[in-house]
Amino acid sequence: MVSATYEVPATVPVRSFPRVYVSSGHDPLEITMAQDLVSHLREDLEAQRVDRDRLEQMRVAGQIPNATLVVMLEMHTEQGVDVETTQRPETVCGPGGCYRRTRYDNFDVPTLKATTTVTVYEGPTARVLQRATLQARERGRTFDSMRARILERFTADLKRLVDARSQQVQVRLLQVDLPGVAEALQLLEGGRWRKGRLALERAARSEAAGALDRGDRARLFYDLGIARRFDPVSAERDPERHFTAAEAALREAIELDPRQRYADALAQLREHQRATAEVRRQREATERNFALEQQRDPNAEVPPPPPGYDVTPPPG
Repeated sequence: MVSATYEVPATVPVRSFPRVYVSSGHDPLEITMAQDLVSHLREDLEAQRVDRDRLEQMRVAGQIPNATLVVMLEMHTEQGVDVETTQRPETVCGPGGCYRRTRYDNFDVPTLKATTTVTVYEGPTARVLQRATLQARERGRTFDSMRARILERFTADLKRLVDARSQQVQVRLLQVDLPGVAEALQLLEGGRWRKGRLALERAARSEAAGALDRGDRARLFYDLGIARRFDPVSAERDPERHFTAAEAALREAIELDPRQRYADALAQLREHQRATAEVRRQREATERNFALEQQRDPNAEVPPPPPGYDVTPPPG
């Protein structure tokens, strides 16, 4: 297995706007989450916590600038009890003698289920752009300890929602009995994707490659498709051509030998391409919105939301 990474877009791309107001209810956990998110966002934009009761007053009074998003955090908790059963052997003695039996004991385990709804909307218009849901469930001796663990989990989850991040994947390369392939795979396994890709390109164009049977040729094109996918040089120069070339190699592998491995690799490539395109669009939206903010034009229209606001992550 070989490790590779690529960038995936923010699930909740609030960093595409120069100003973010974070609000919540009055529960101490909500307030702490909001404050933590503000501190996290302040690394590269203007962020502040605004009391929920003030938001509508500010909007009606025209005090929320155009290039502003509002993130509302609302948490609901539900206490419960799990009943668990333990068993242990015991010896019971009576007039007729002693015998062994299994004893069953029931005991209660406190539980705490929490759901946080993250709602993003335009500050000046209050138009909802996105909703995401975070869920957690804890078991323990005290509700205070469970609330502390849930708070730690949700604050970490919120940071992951608003940040683009590197996605690490594991890919398997296949051996092919062809001069130059073993050396190319060694380069790829060492993380030298550009040199390994070029070595595979030369091997695939050789006369010996044309003499391979269909199965070996499919493995060769599969390896080539993987190498093209993670070649950083071609990805930087021309992303569209980069992914087209990788798809062509994987399609050739499927045509030669329709194995599930090759079809899965093609699906993963397309997801990689989709993520790369969305990262690029979010960056473009960020540049545009920050440029509008620098103009400070009070009559400018509200900037359009960046790509990604039509995606709601699954509960987790």
